[in-house]
Amino acid sequence: MWIVRPVKTDDIDALFALAEALGPGMTTFPANRDTLSAKIEAAVASFAGTASRQDAQYLMALEDAETGTLLGVSAVYPQIGHPFGFFSYHVDRLVNHSSQIGFDLDCTVLNLSNAYTGLTEIGTLAVRPDLRKGGAGRLLARARYMLMACFPALFADRVIAEMRGWQNQQGDNPFWSAVGEKFFRMDFASADRVSATKGAEFIANLMPKFPIYLDLLPEDARACIGKPHDTSAIAMAMLTEEGFRFENYIDVFDAGPQVIAPLARIRTVADSAEAALRIGSPDPLAAERLVASTRLGDFRIVRVKAAVDDDGLVVSAEAAAALKCSAGDLVRHVTAGK
Repeated sequence: MWIVRPVKTDDIDALFALAEALGPGMTTFPANRDTLSAKIEAAVASFAGTASRQDAQYLMALEDAETGTLLGVSAVYPQIGHPFGFFSYHVDRLVNHSSQIGFDLDCTVLNLSNAYTGLTEIGTLAVRPDLRKGGAGRLLARARYMLMACFPALFADRVIAEMRGWQNQQGDNPFWSAVGEKFFRMDFASADRVSATKGAEFIANLMPKFPIYLDLLPEDARACIGKPHDTSAIAMAMLTEEGFRFENYIDVFDAGPQVIAPLARIRTVADSAEAALRIGSPDPLAAERLVASTRLGDFRIVRVKAAVDDDGLVVSAEAAAALKCSAGDLVRHVTAGK
């Protein structure tokens, strides 16, 4: 059985090994012990209910219940952008007309925006490379929505997600080469590392505030706009299934798409329901469900066969133990699906 749970202080070695296996590119989960230790500390405080909303981050781990092996992570960031703002480019259309020469100019510009500041962000979805096709990623992704469904008051009413931007075979991002590198005087990997370990203040200080006309950029840089990394196709498809939509906001570093959905309309959130837990022997033909405990400090999610009736949700004693729940405790559940 797999269990999704809050990260713990003694997860640091396993988290560092996972980050190293993933390689560079995930700014919220770098292979840096100090950064990961700070994330663990923040997550422990968040699940304990002692972190402010601005500082909270709910980092969860996927664990093999039998071996105790950490298989992956995912996170929810309740309020992004503090204290420097959350930066995006908005892709806008600009139309001008000259009656003197009878010419219409129809072009695309990028305007720096803080529109998503203060919203909730889901991110840091990472699984061991050998588990990417085994359902671990989908379980971790939906665990974030179950957390928000259980405790909606802790999060904003709109939720965003950032997709890693496209890179060529050399690991370079043409958009960064054409735009960011001109102002930050560092290559993409270095900027990625600074953002991951030191935060976004340098973006606020150095990023140009004026519109960027796409016609002035090289063709390969223009082709990156709103294009996710080749490895992000599955993640993008899962977000679309949950109801996230692209509204022309892109990442300022690599031009990857940012997608958004109202919290209450995220499919997993909307389809989930609360029930009293009953312990028994579910029908072998019962559907698999994601079941989450509703105590923040002891939050757990499992994927198990569970039967729903008028008296509650019936799960096995093993599942109840994994959830750290007793008969009569309130849980939240949703069909697991594929």
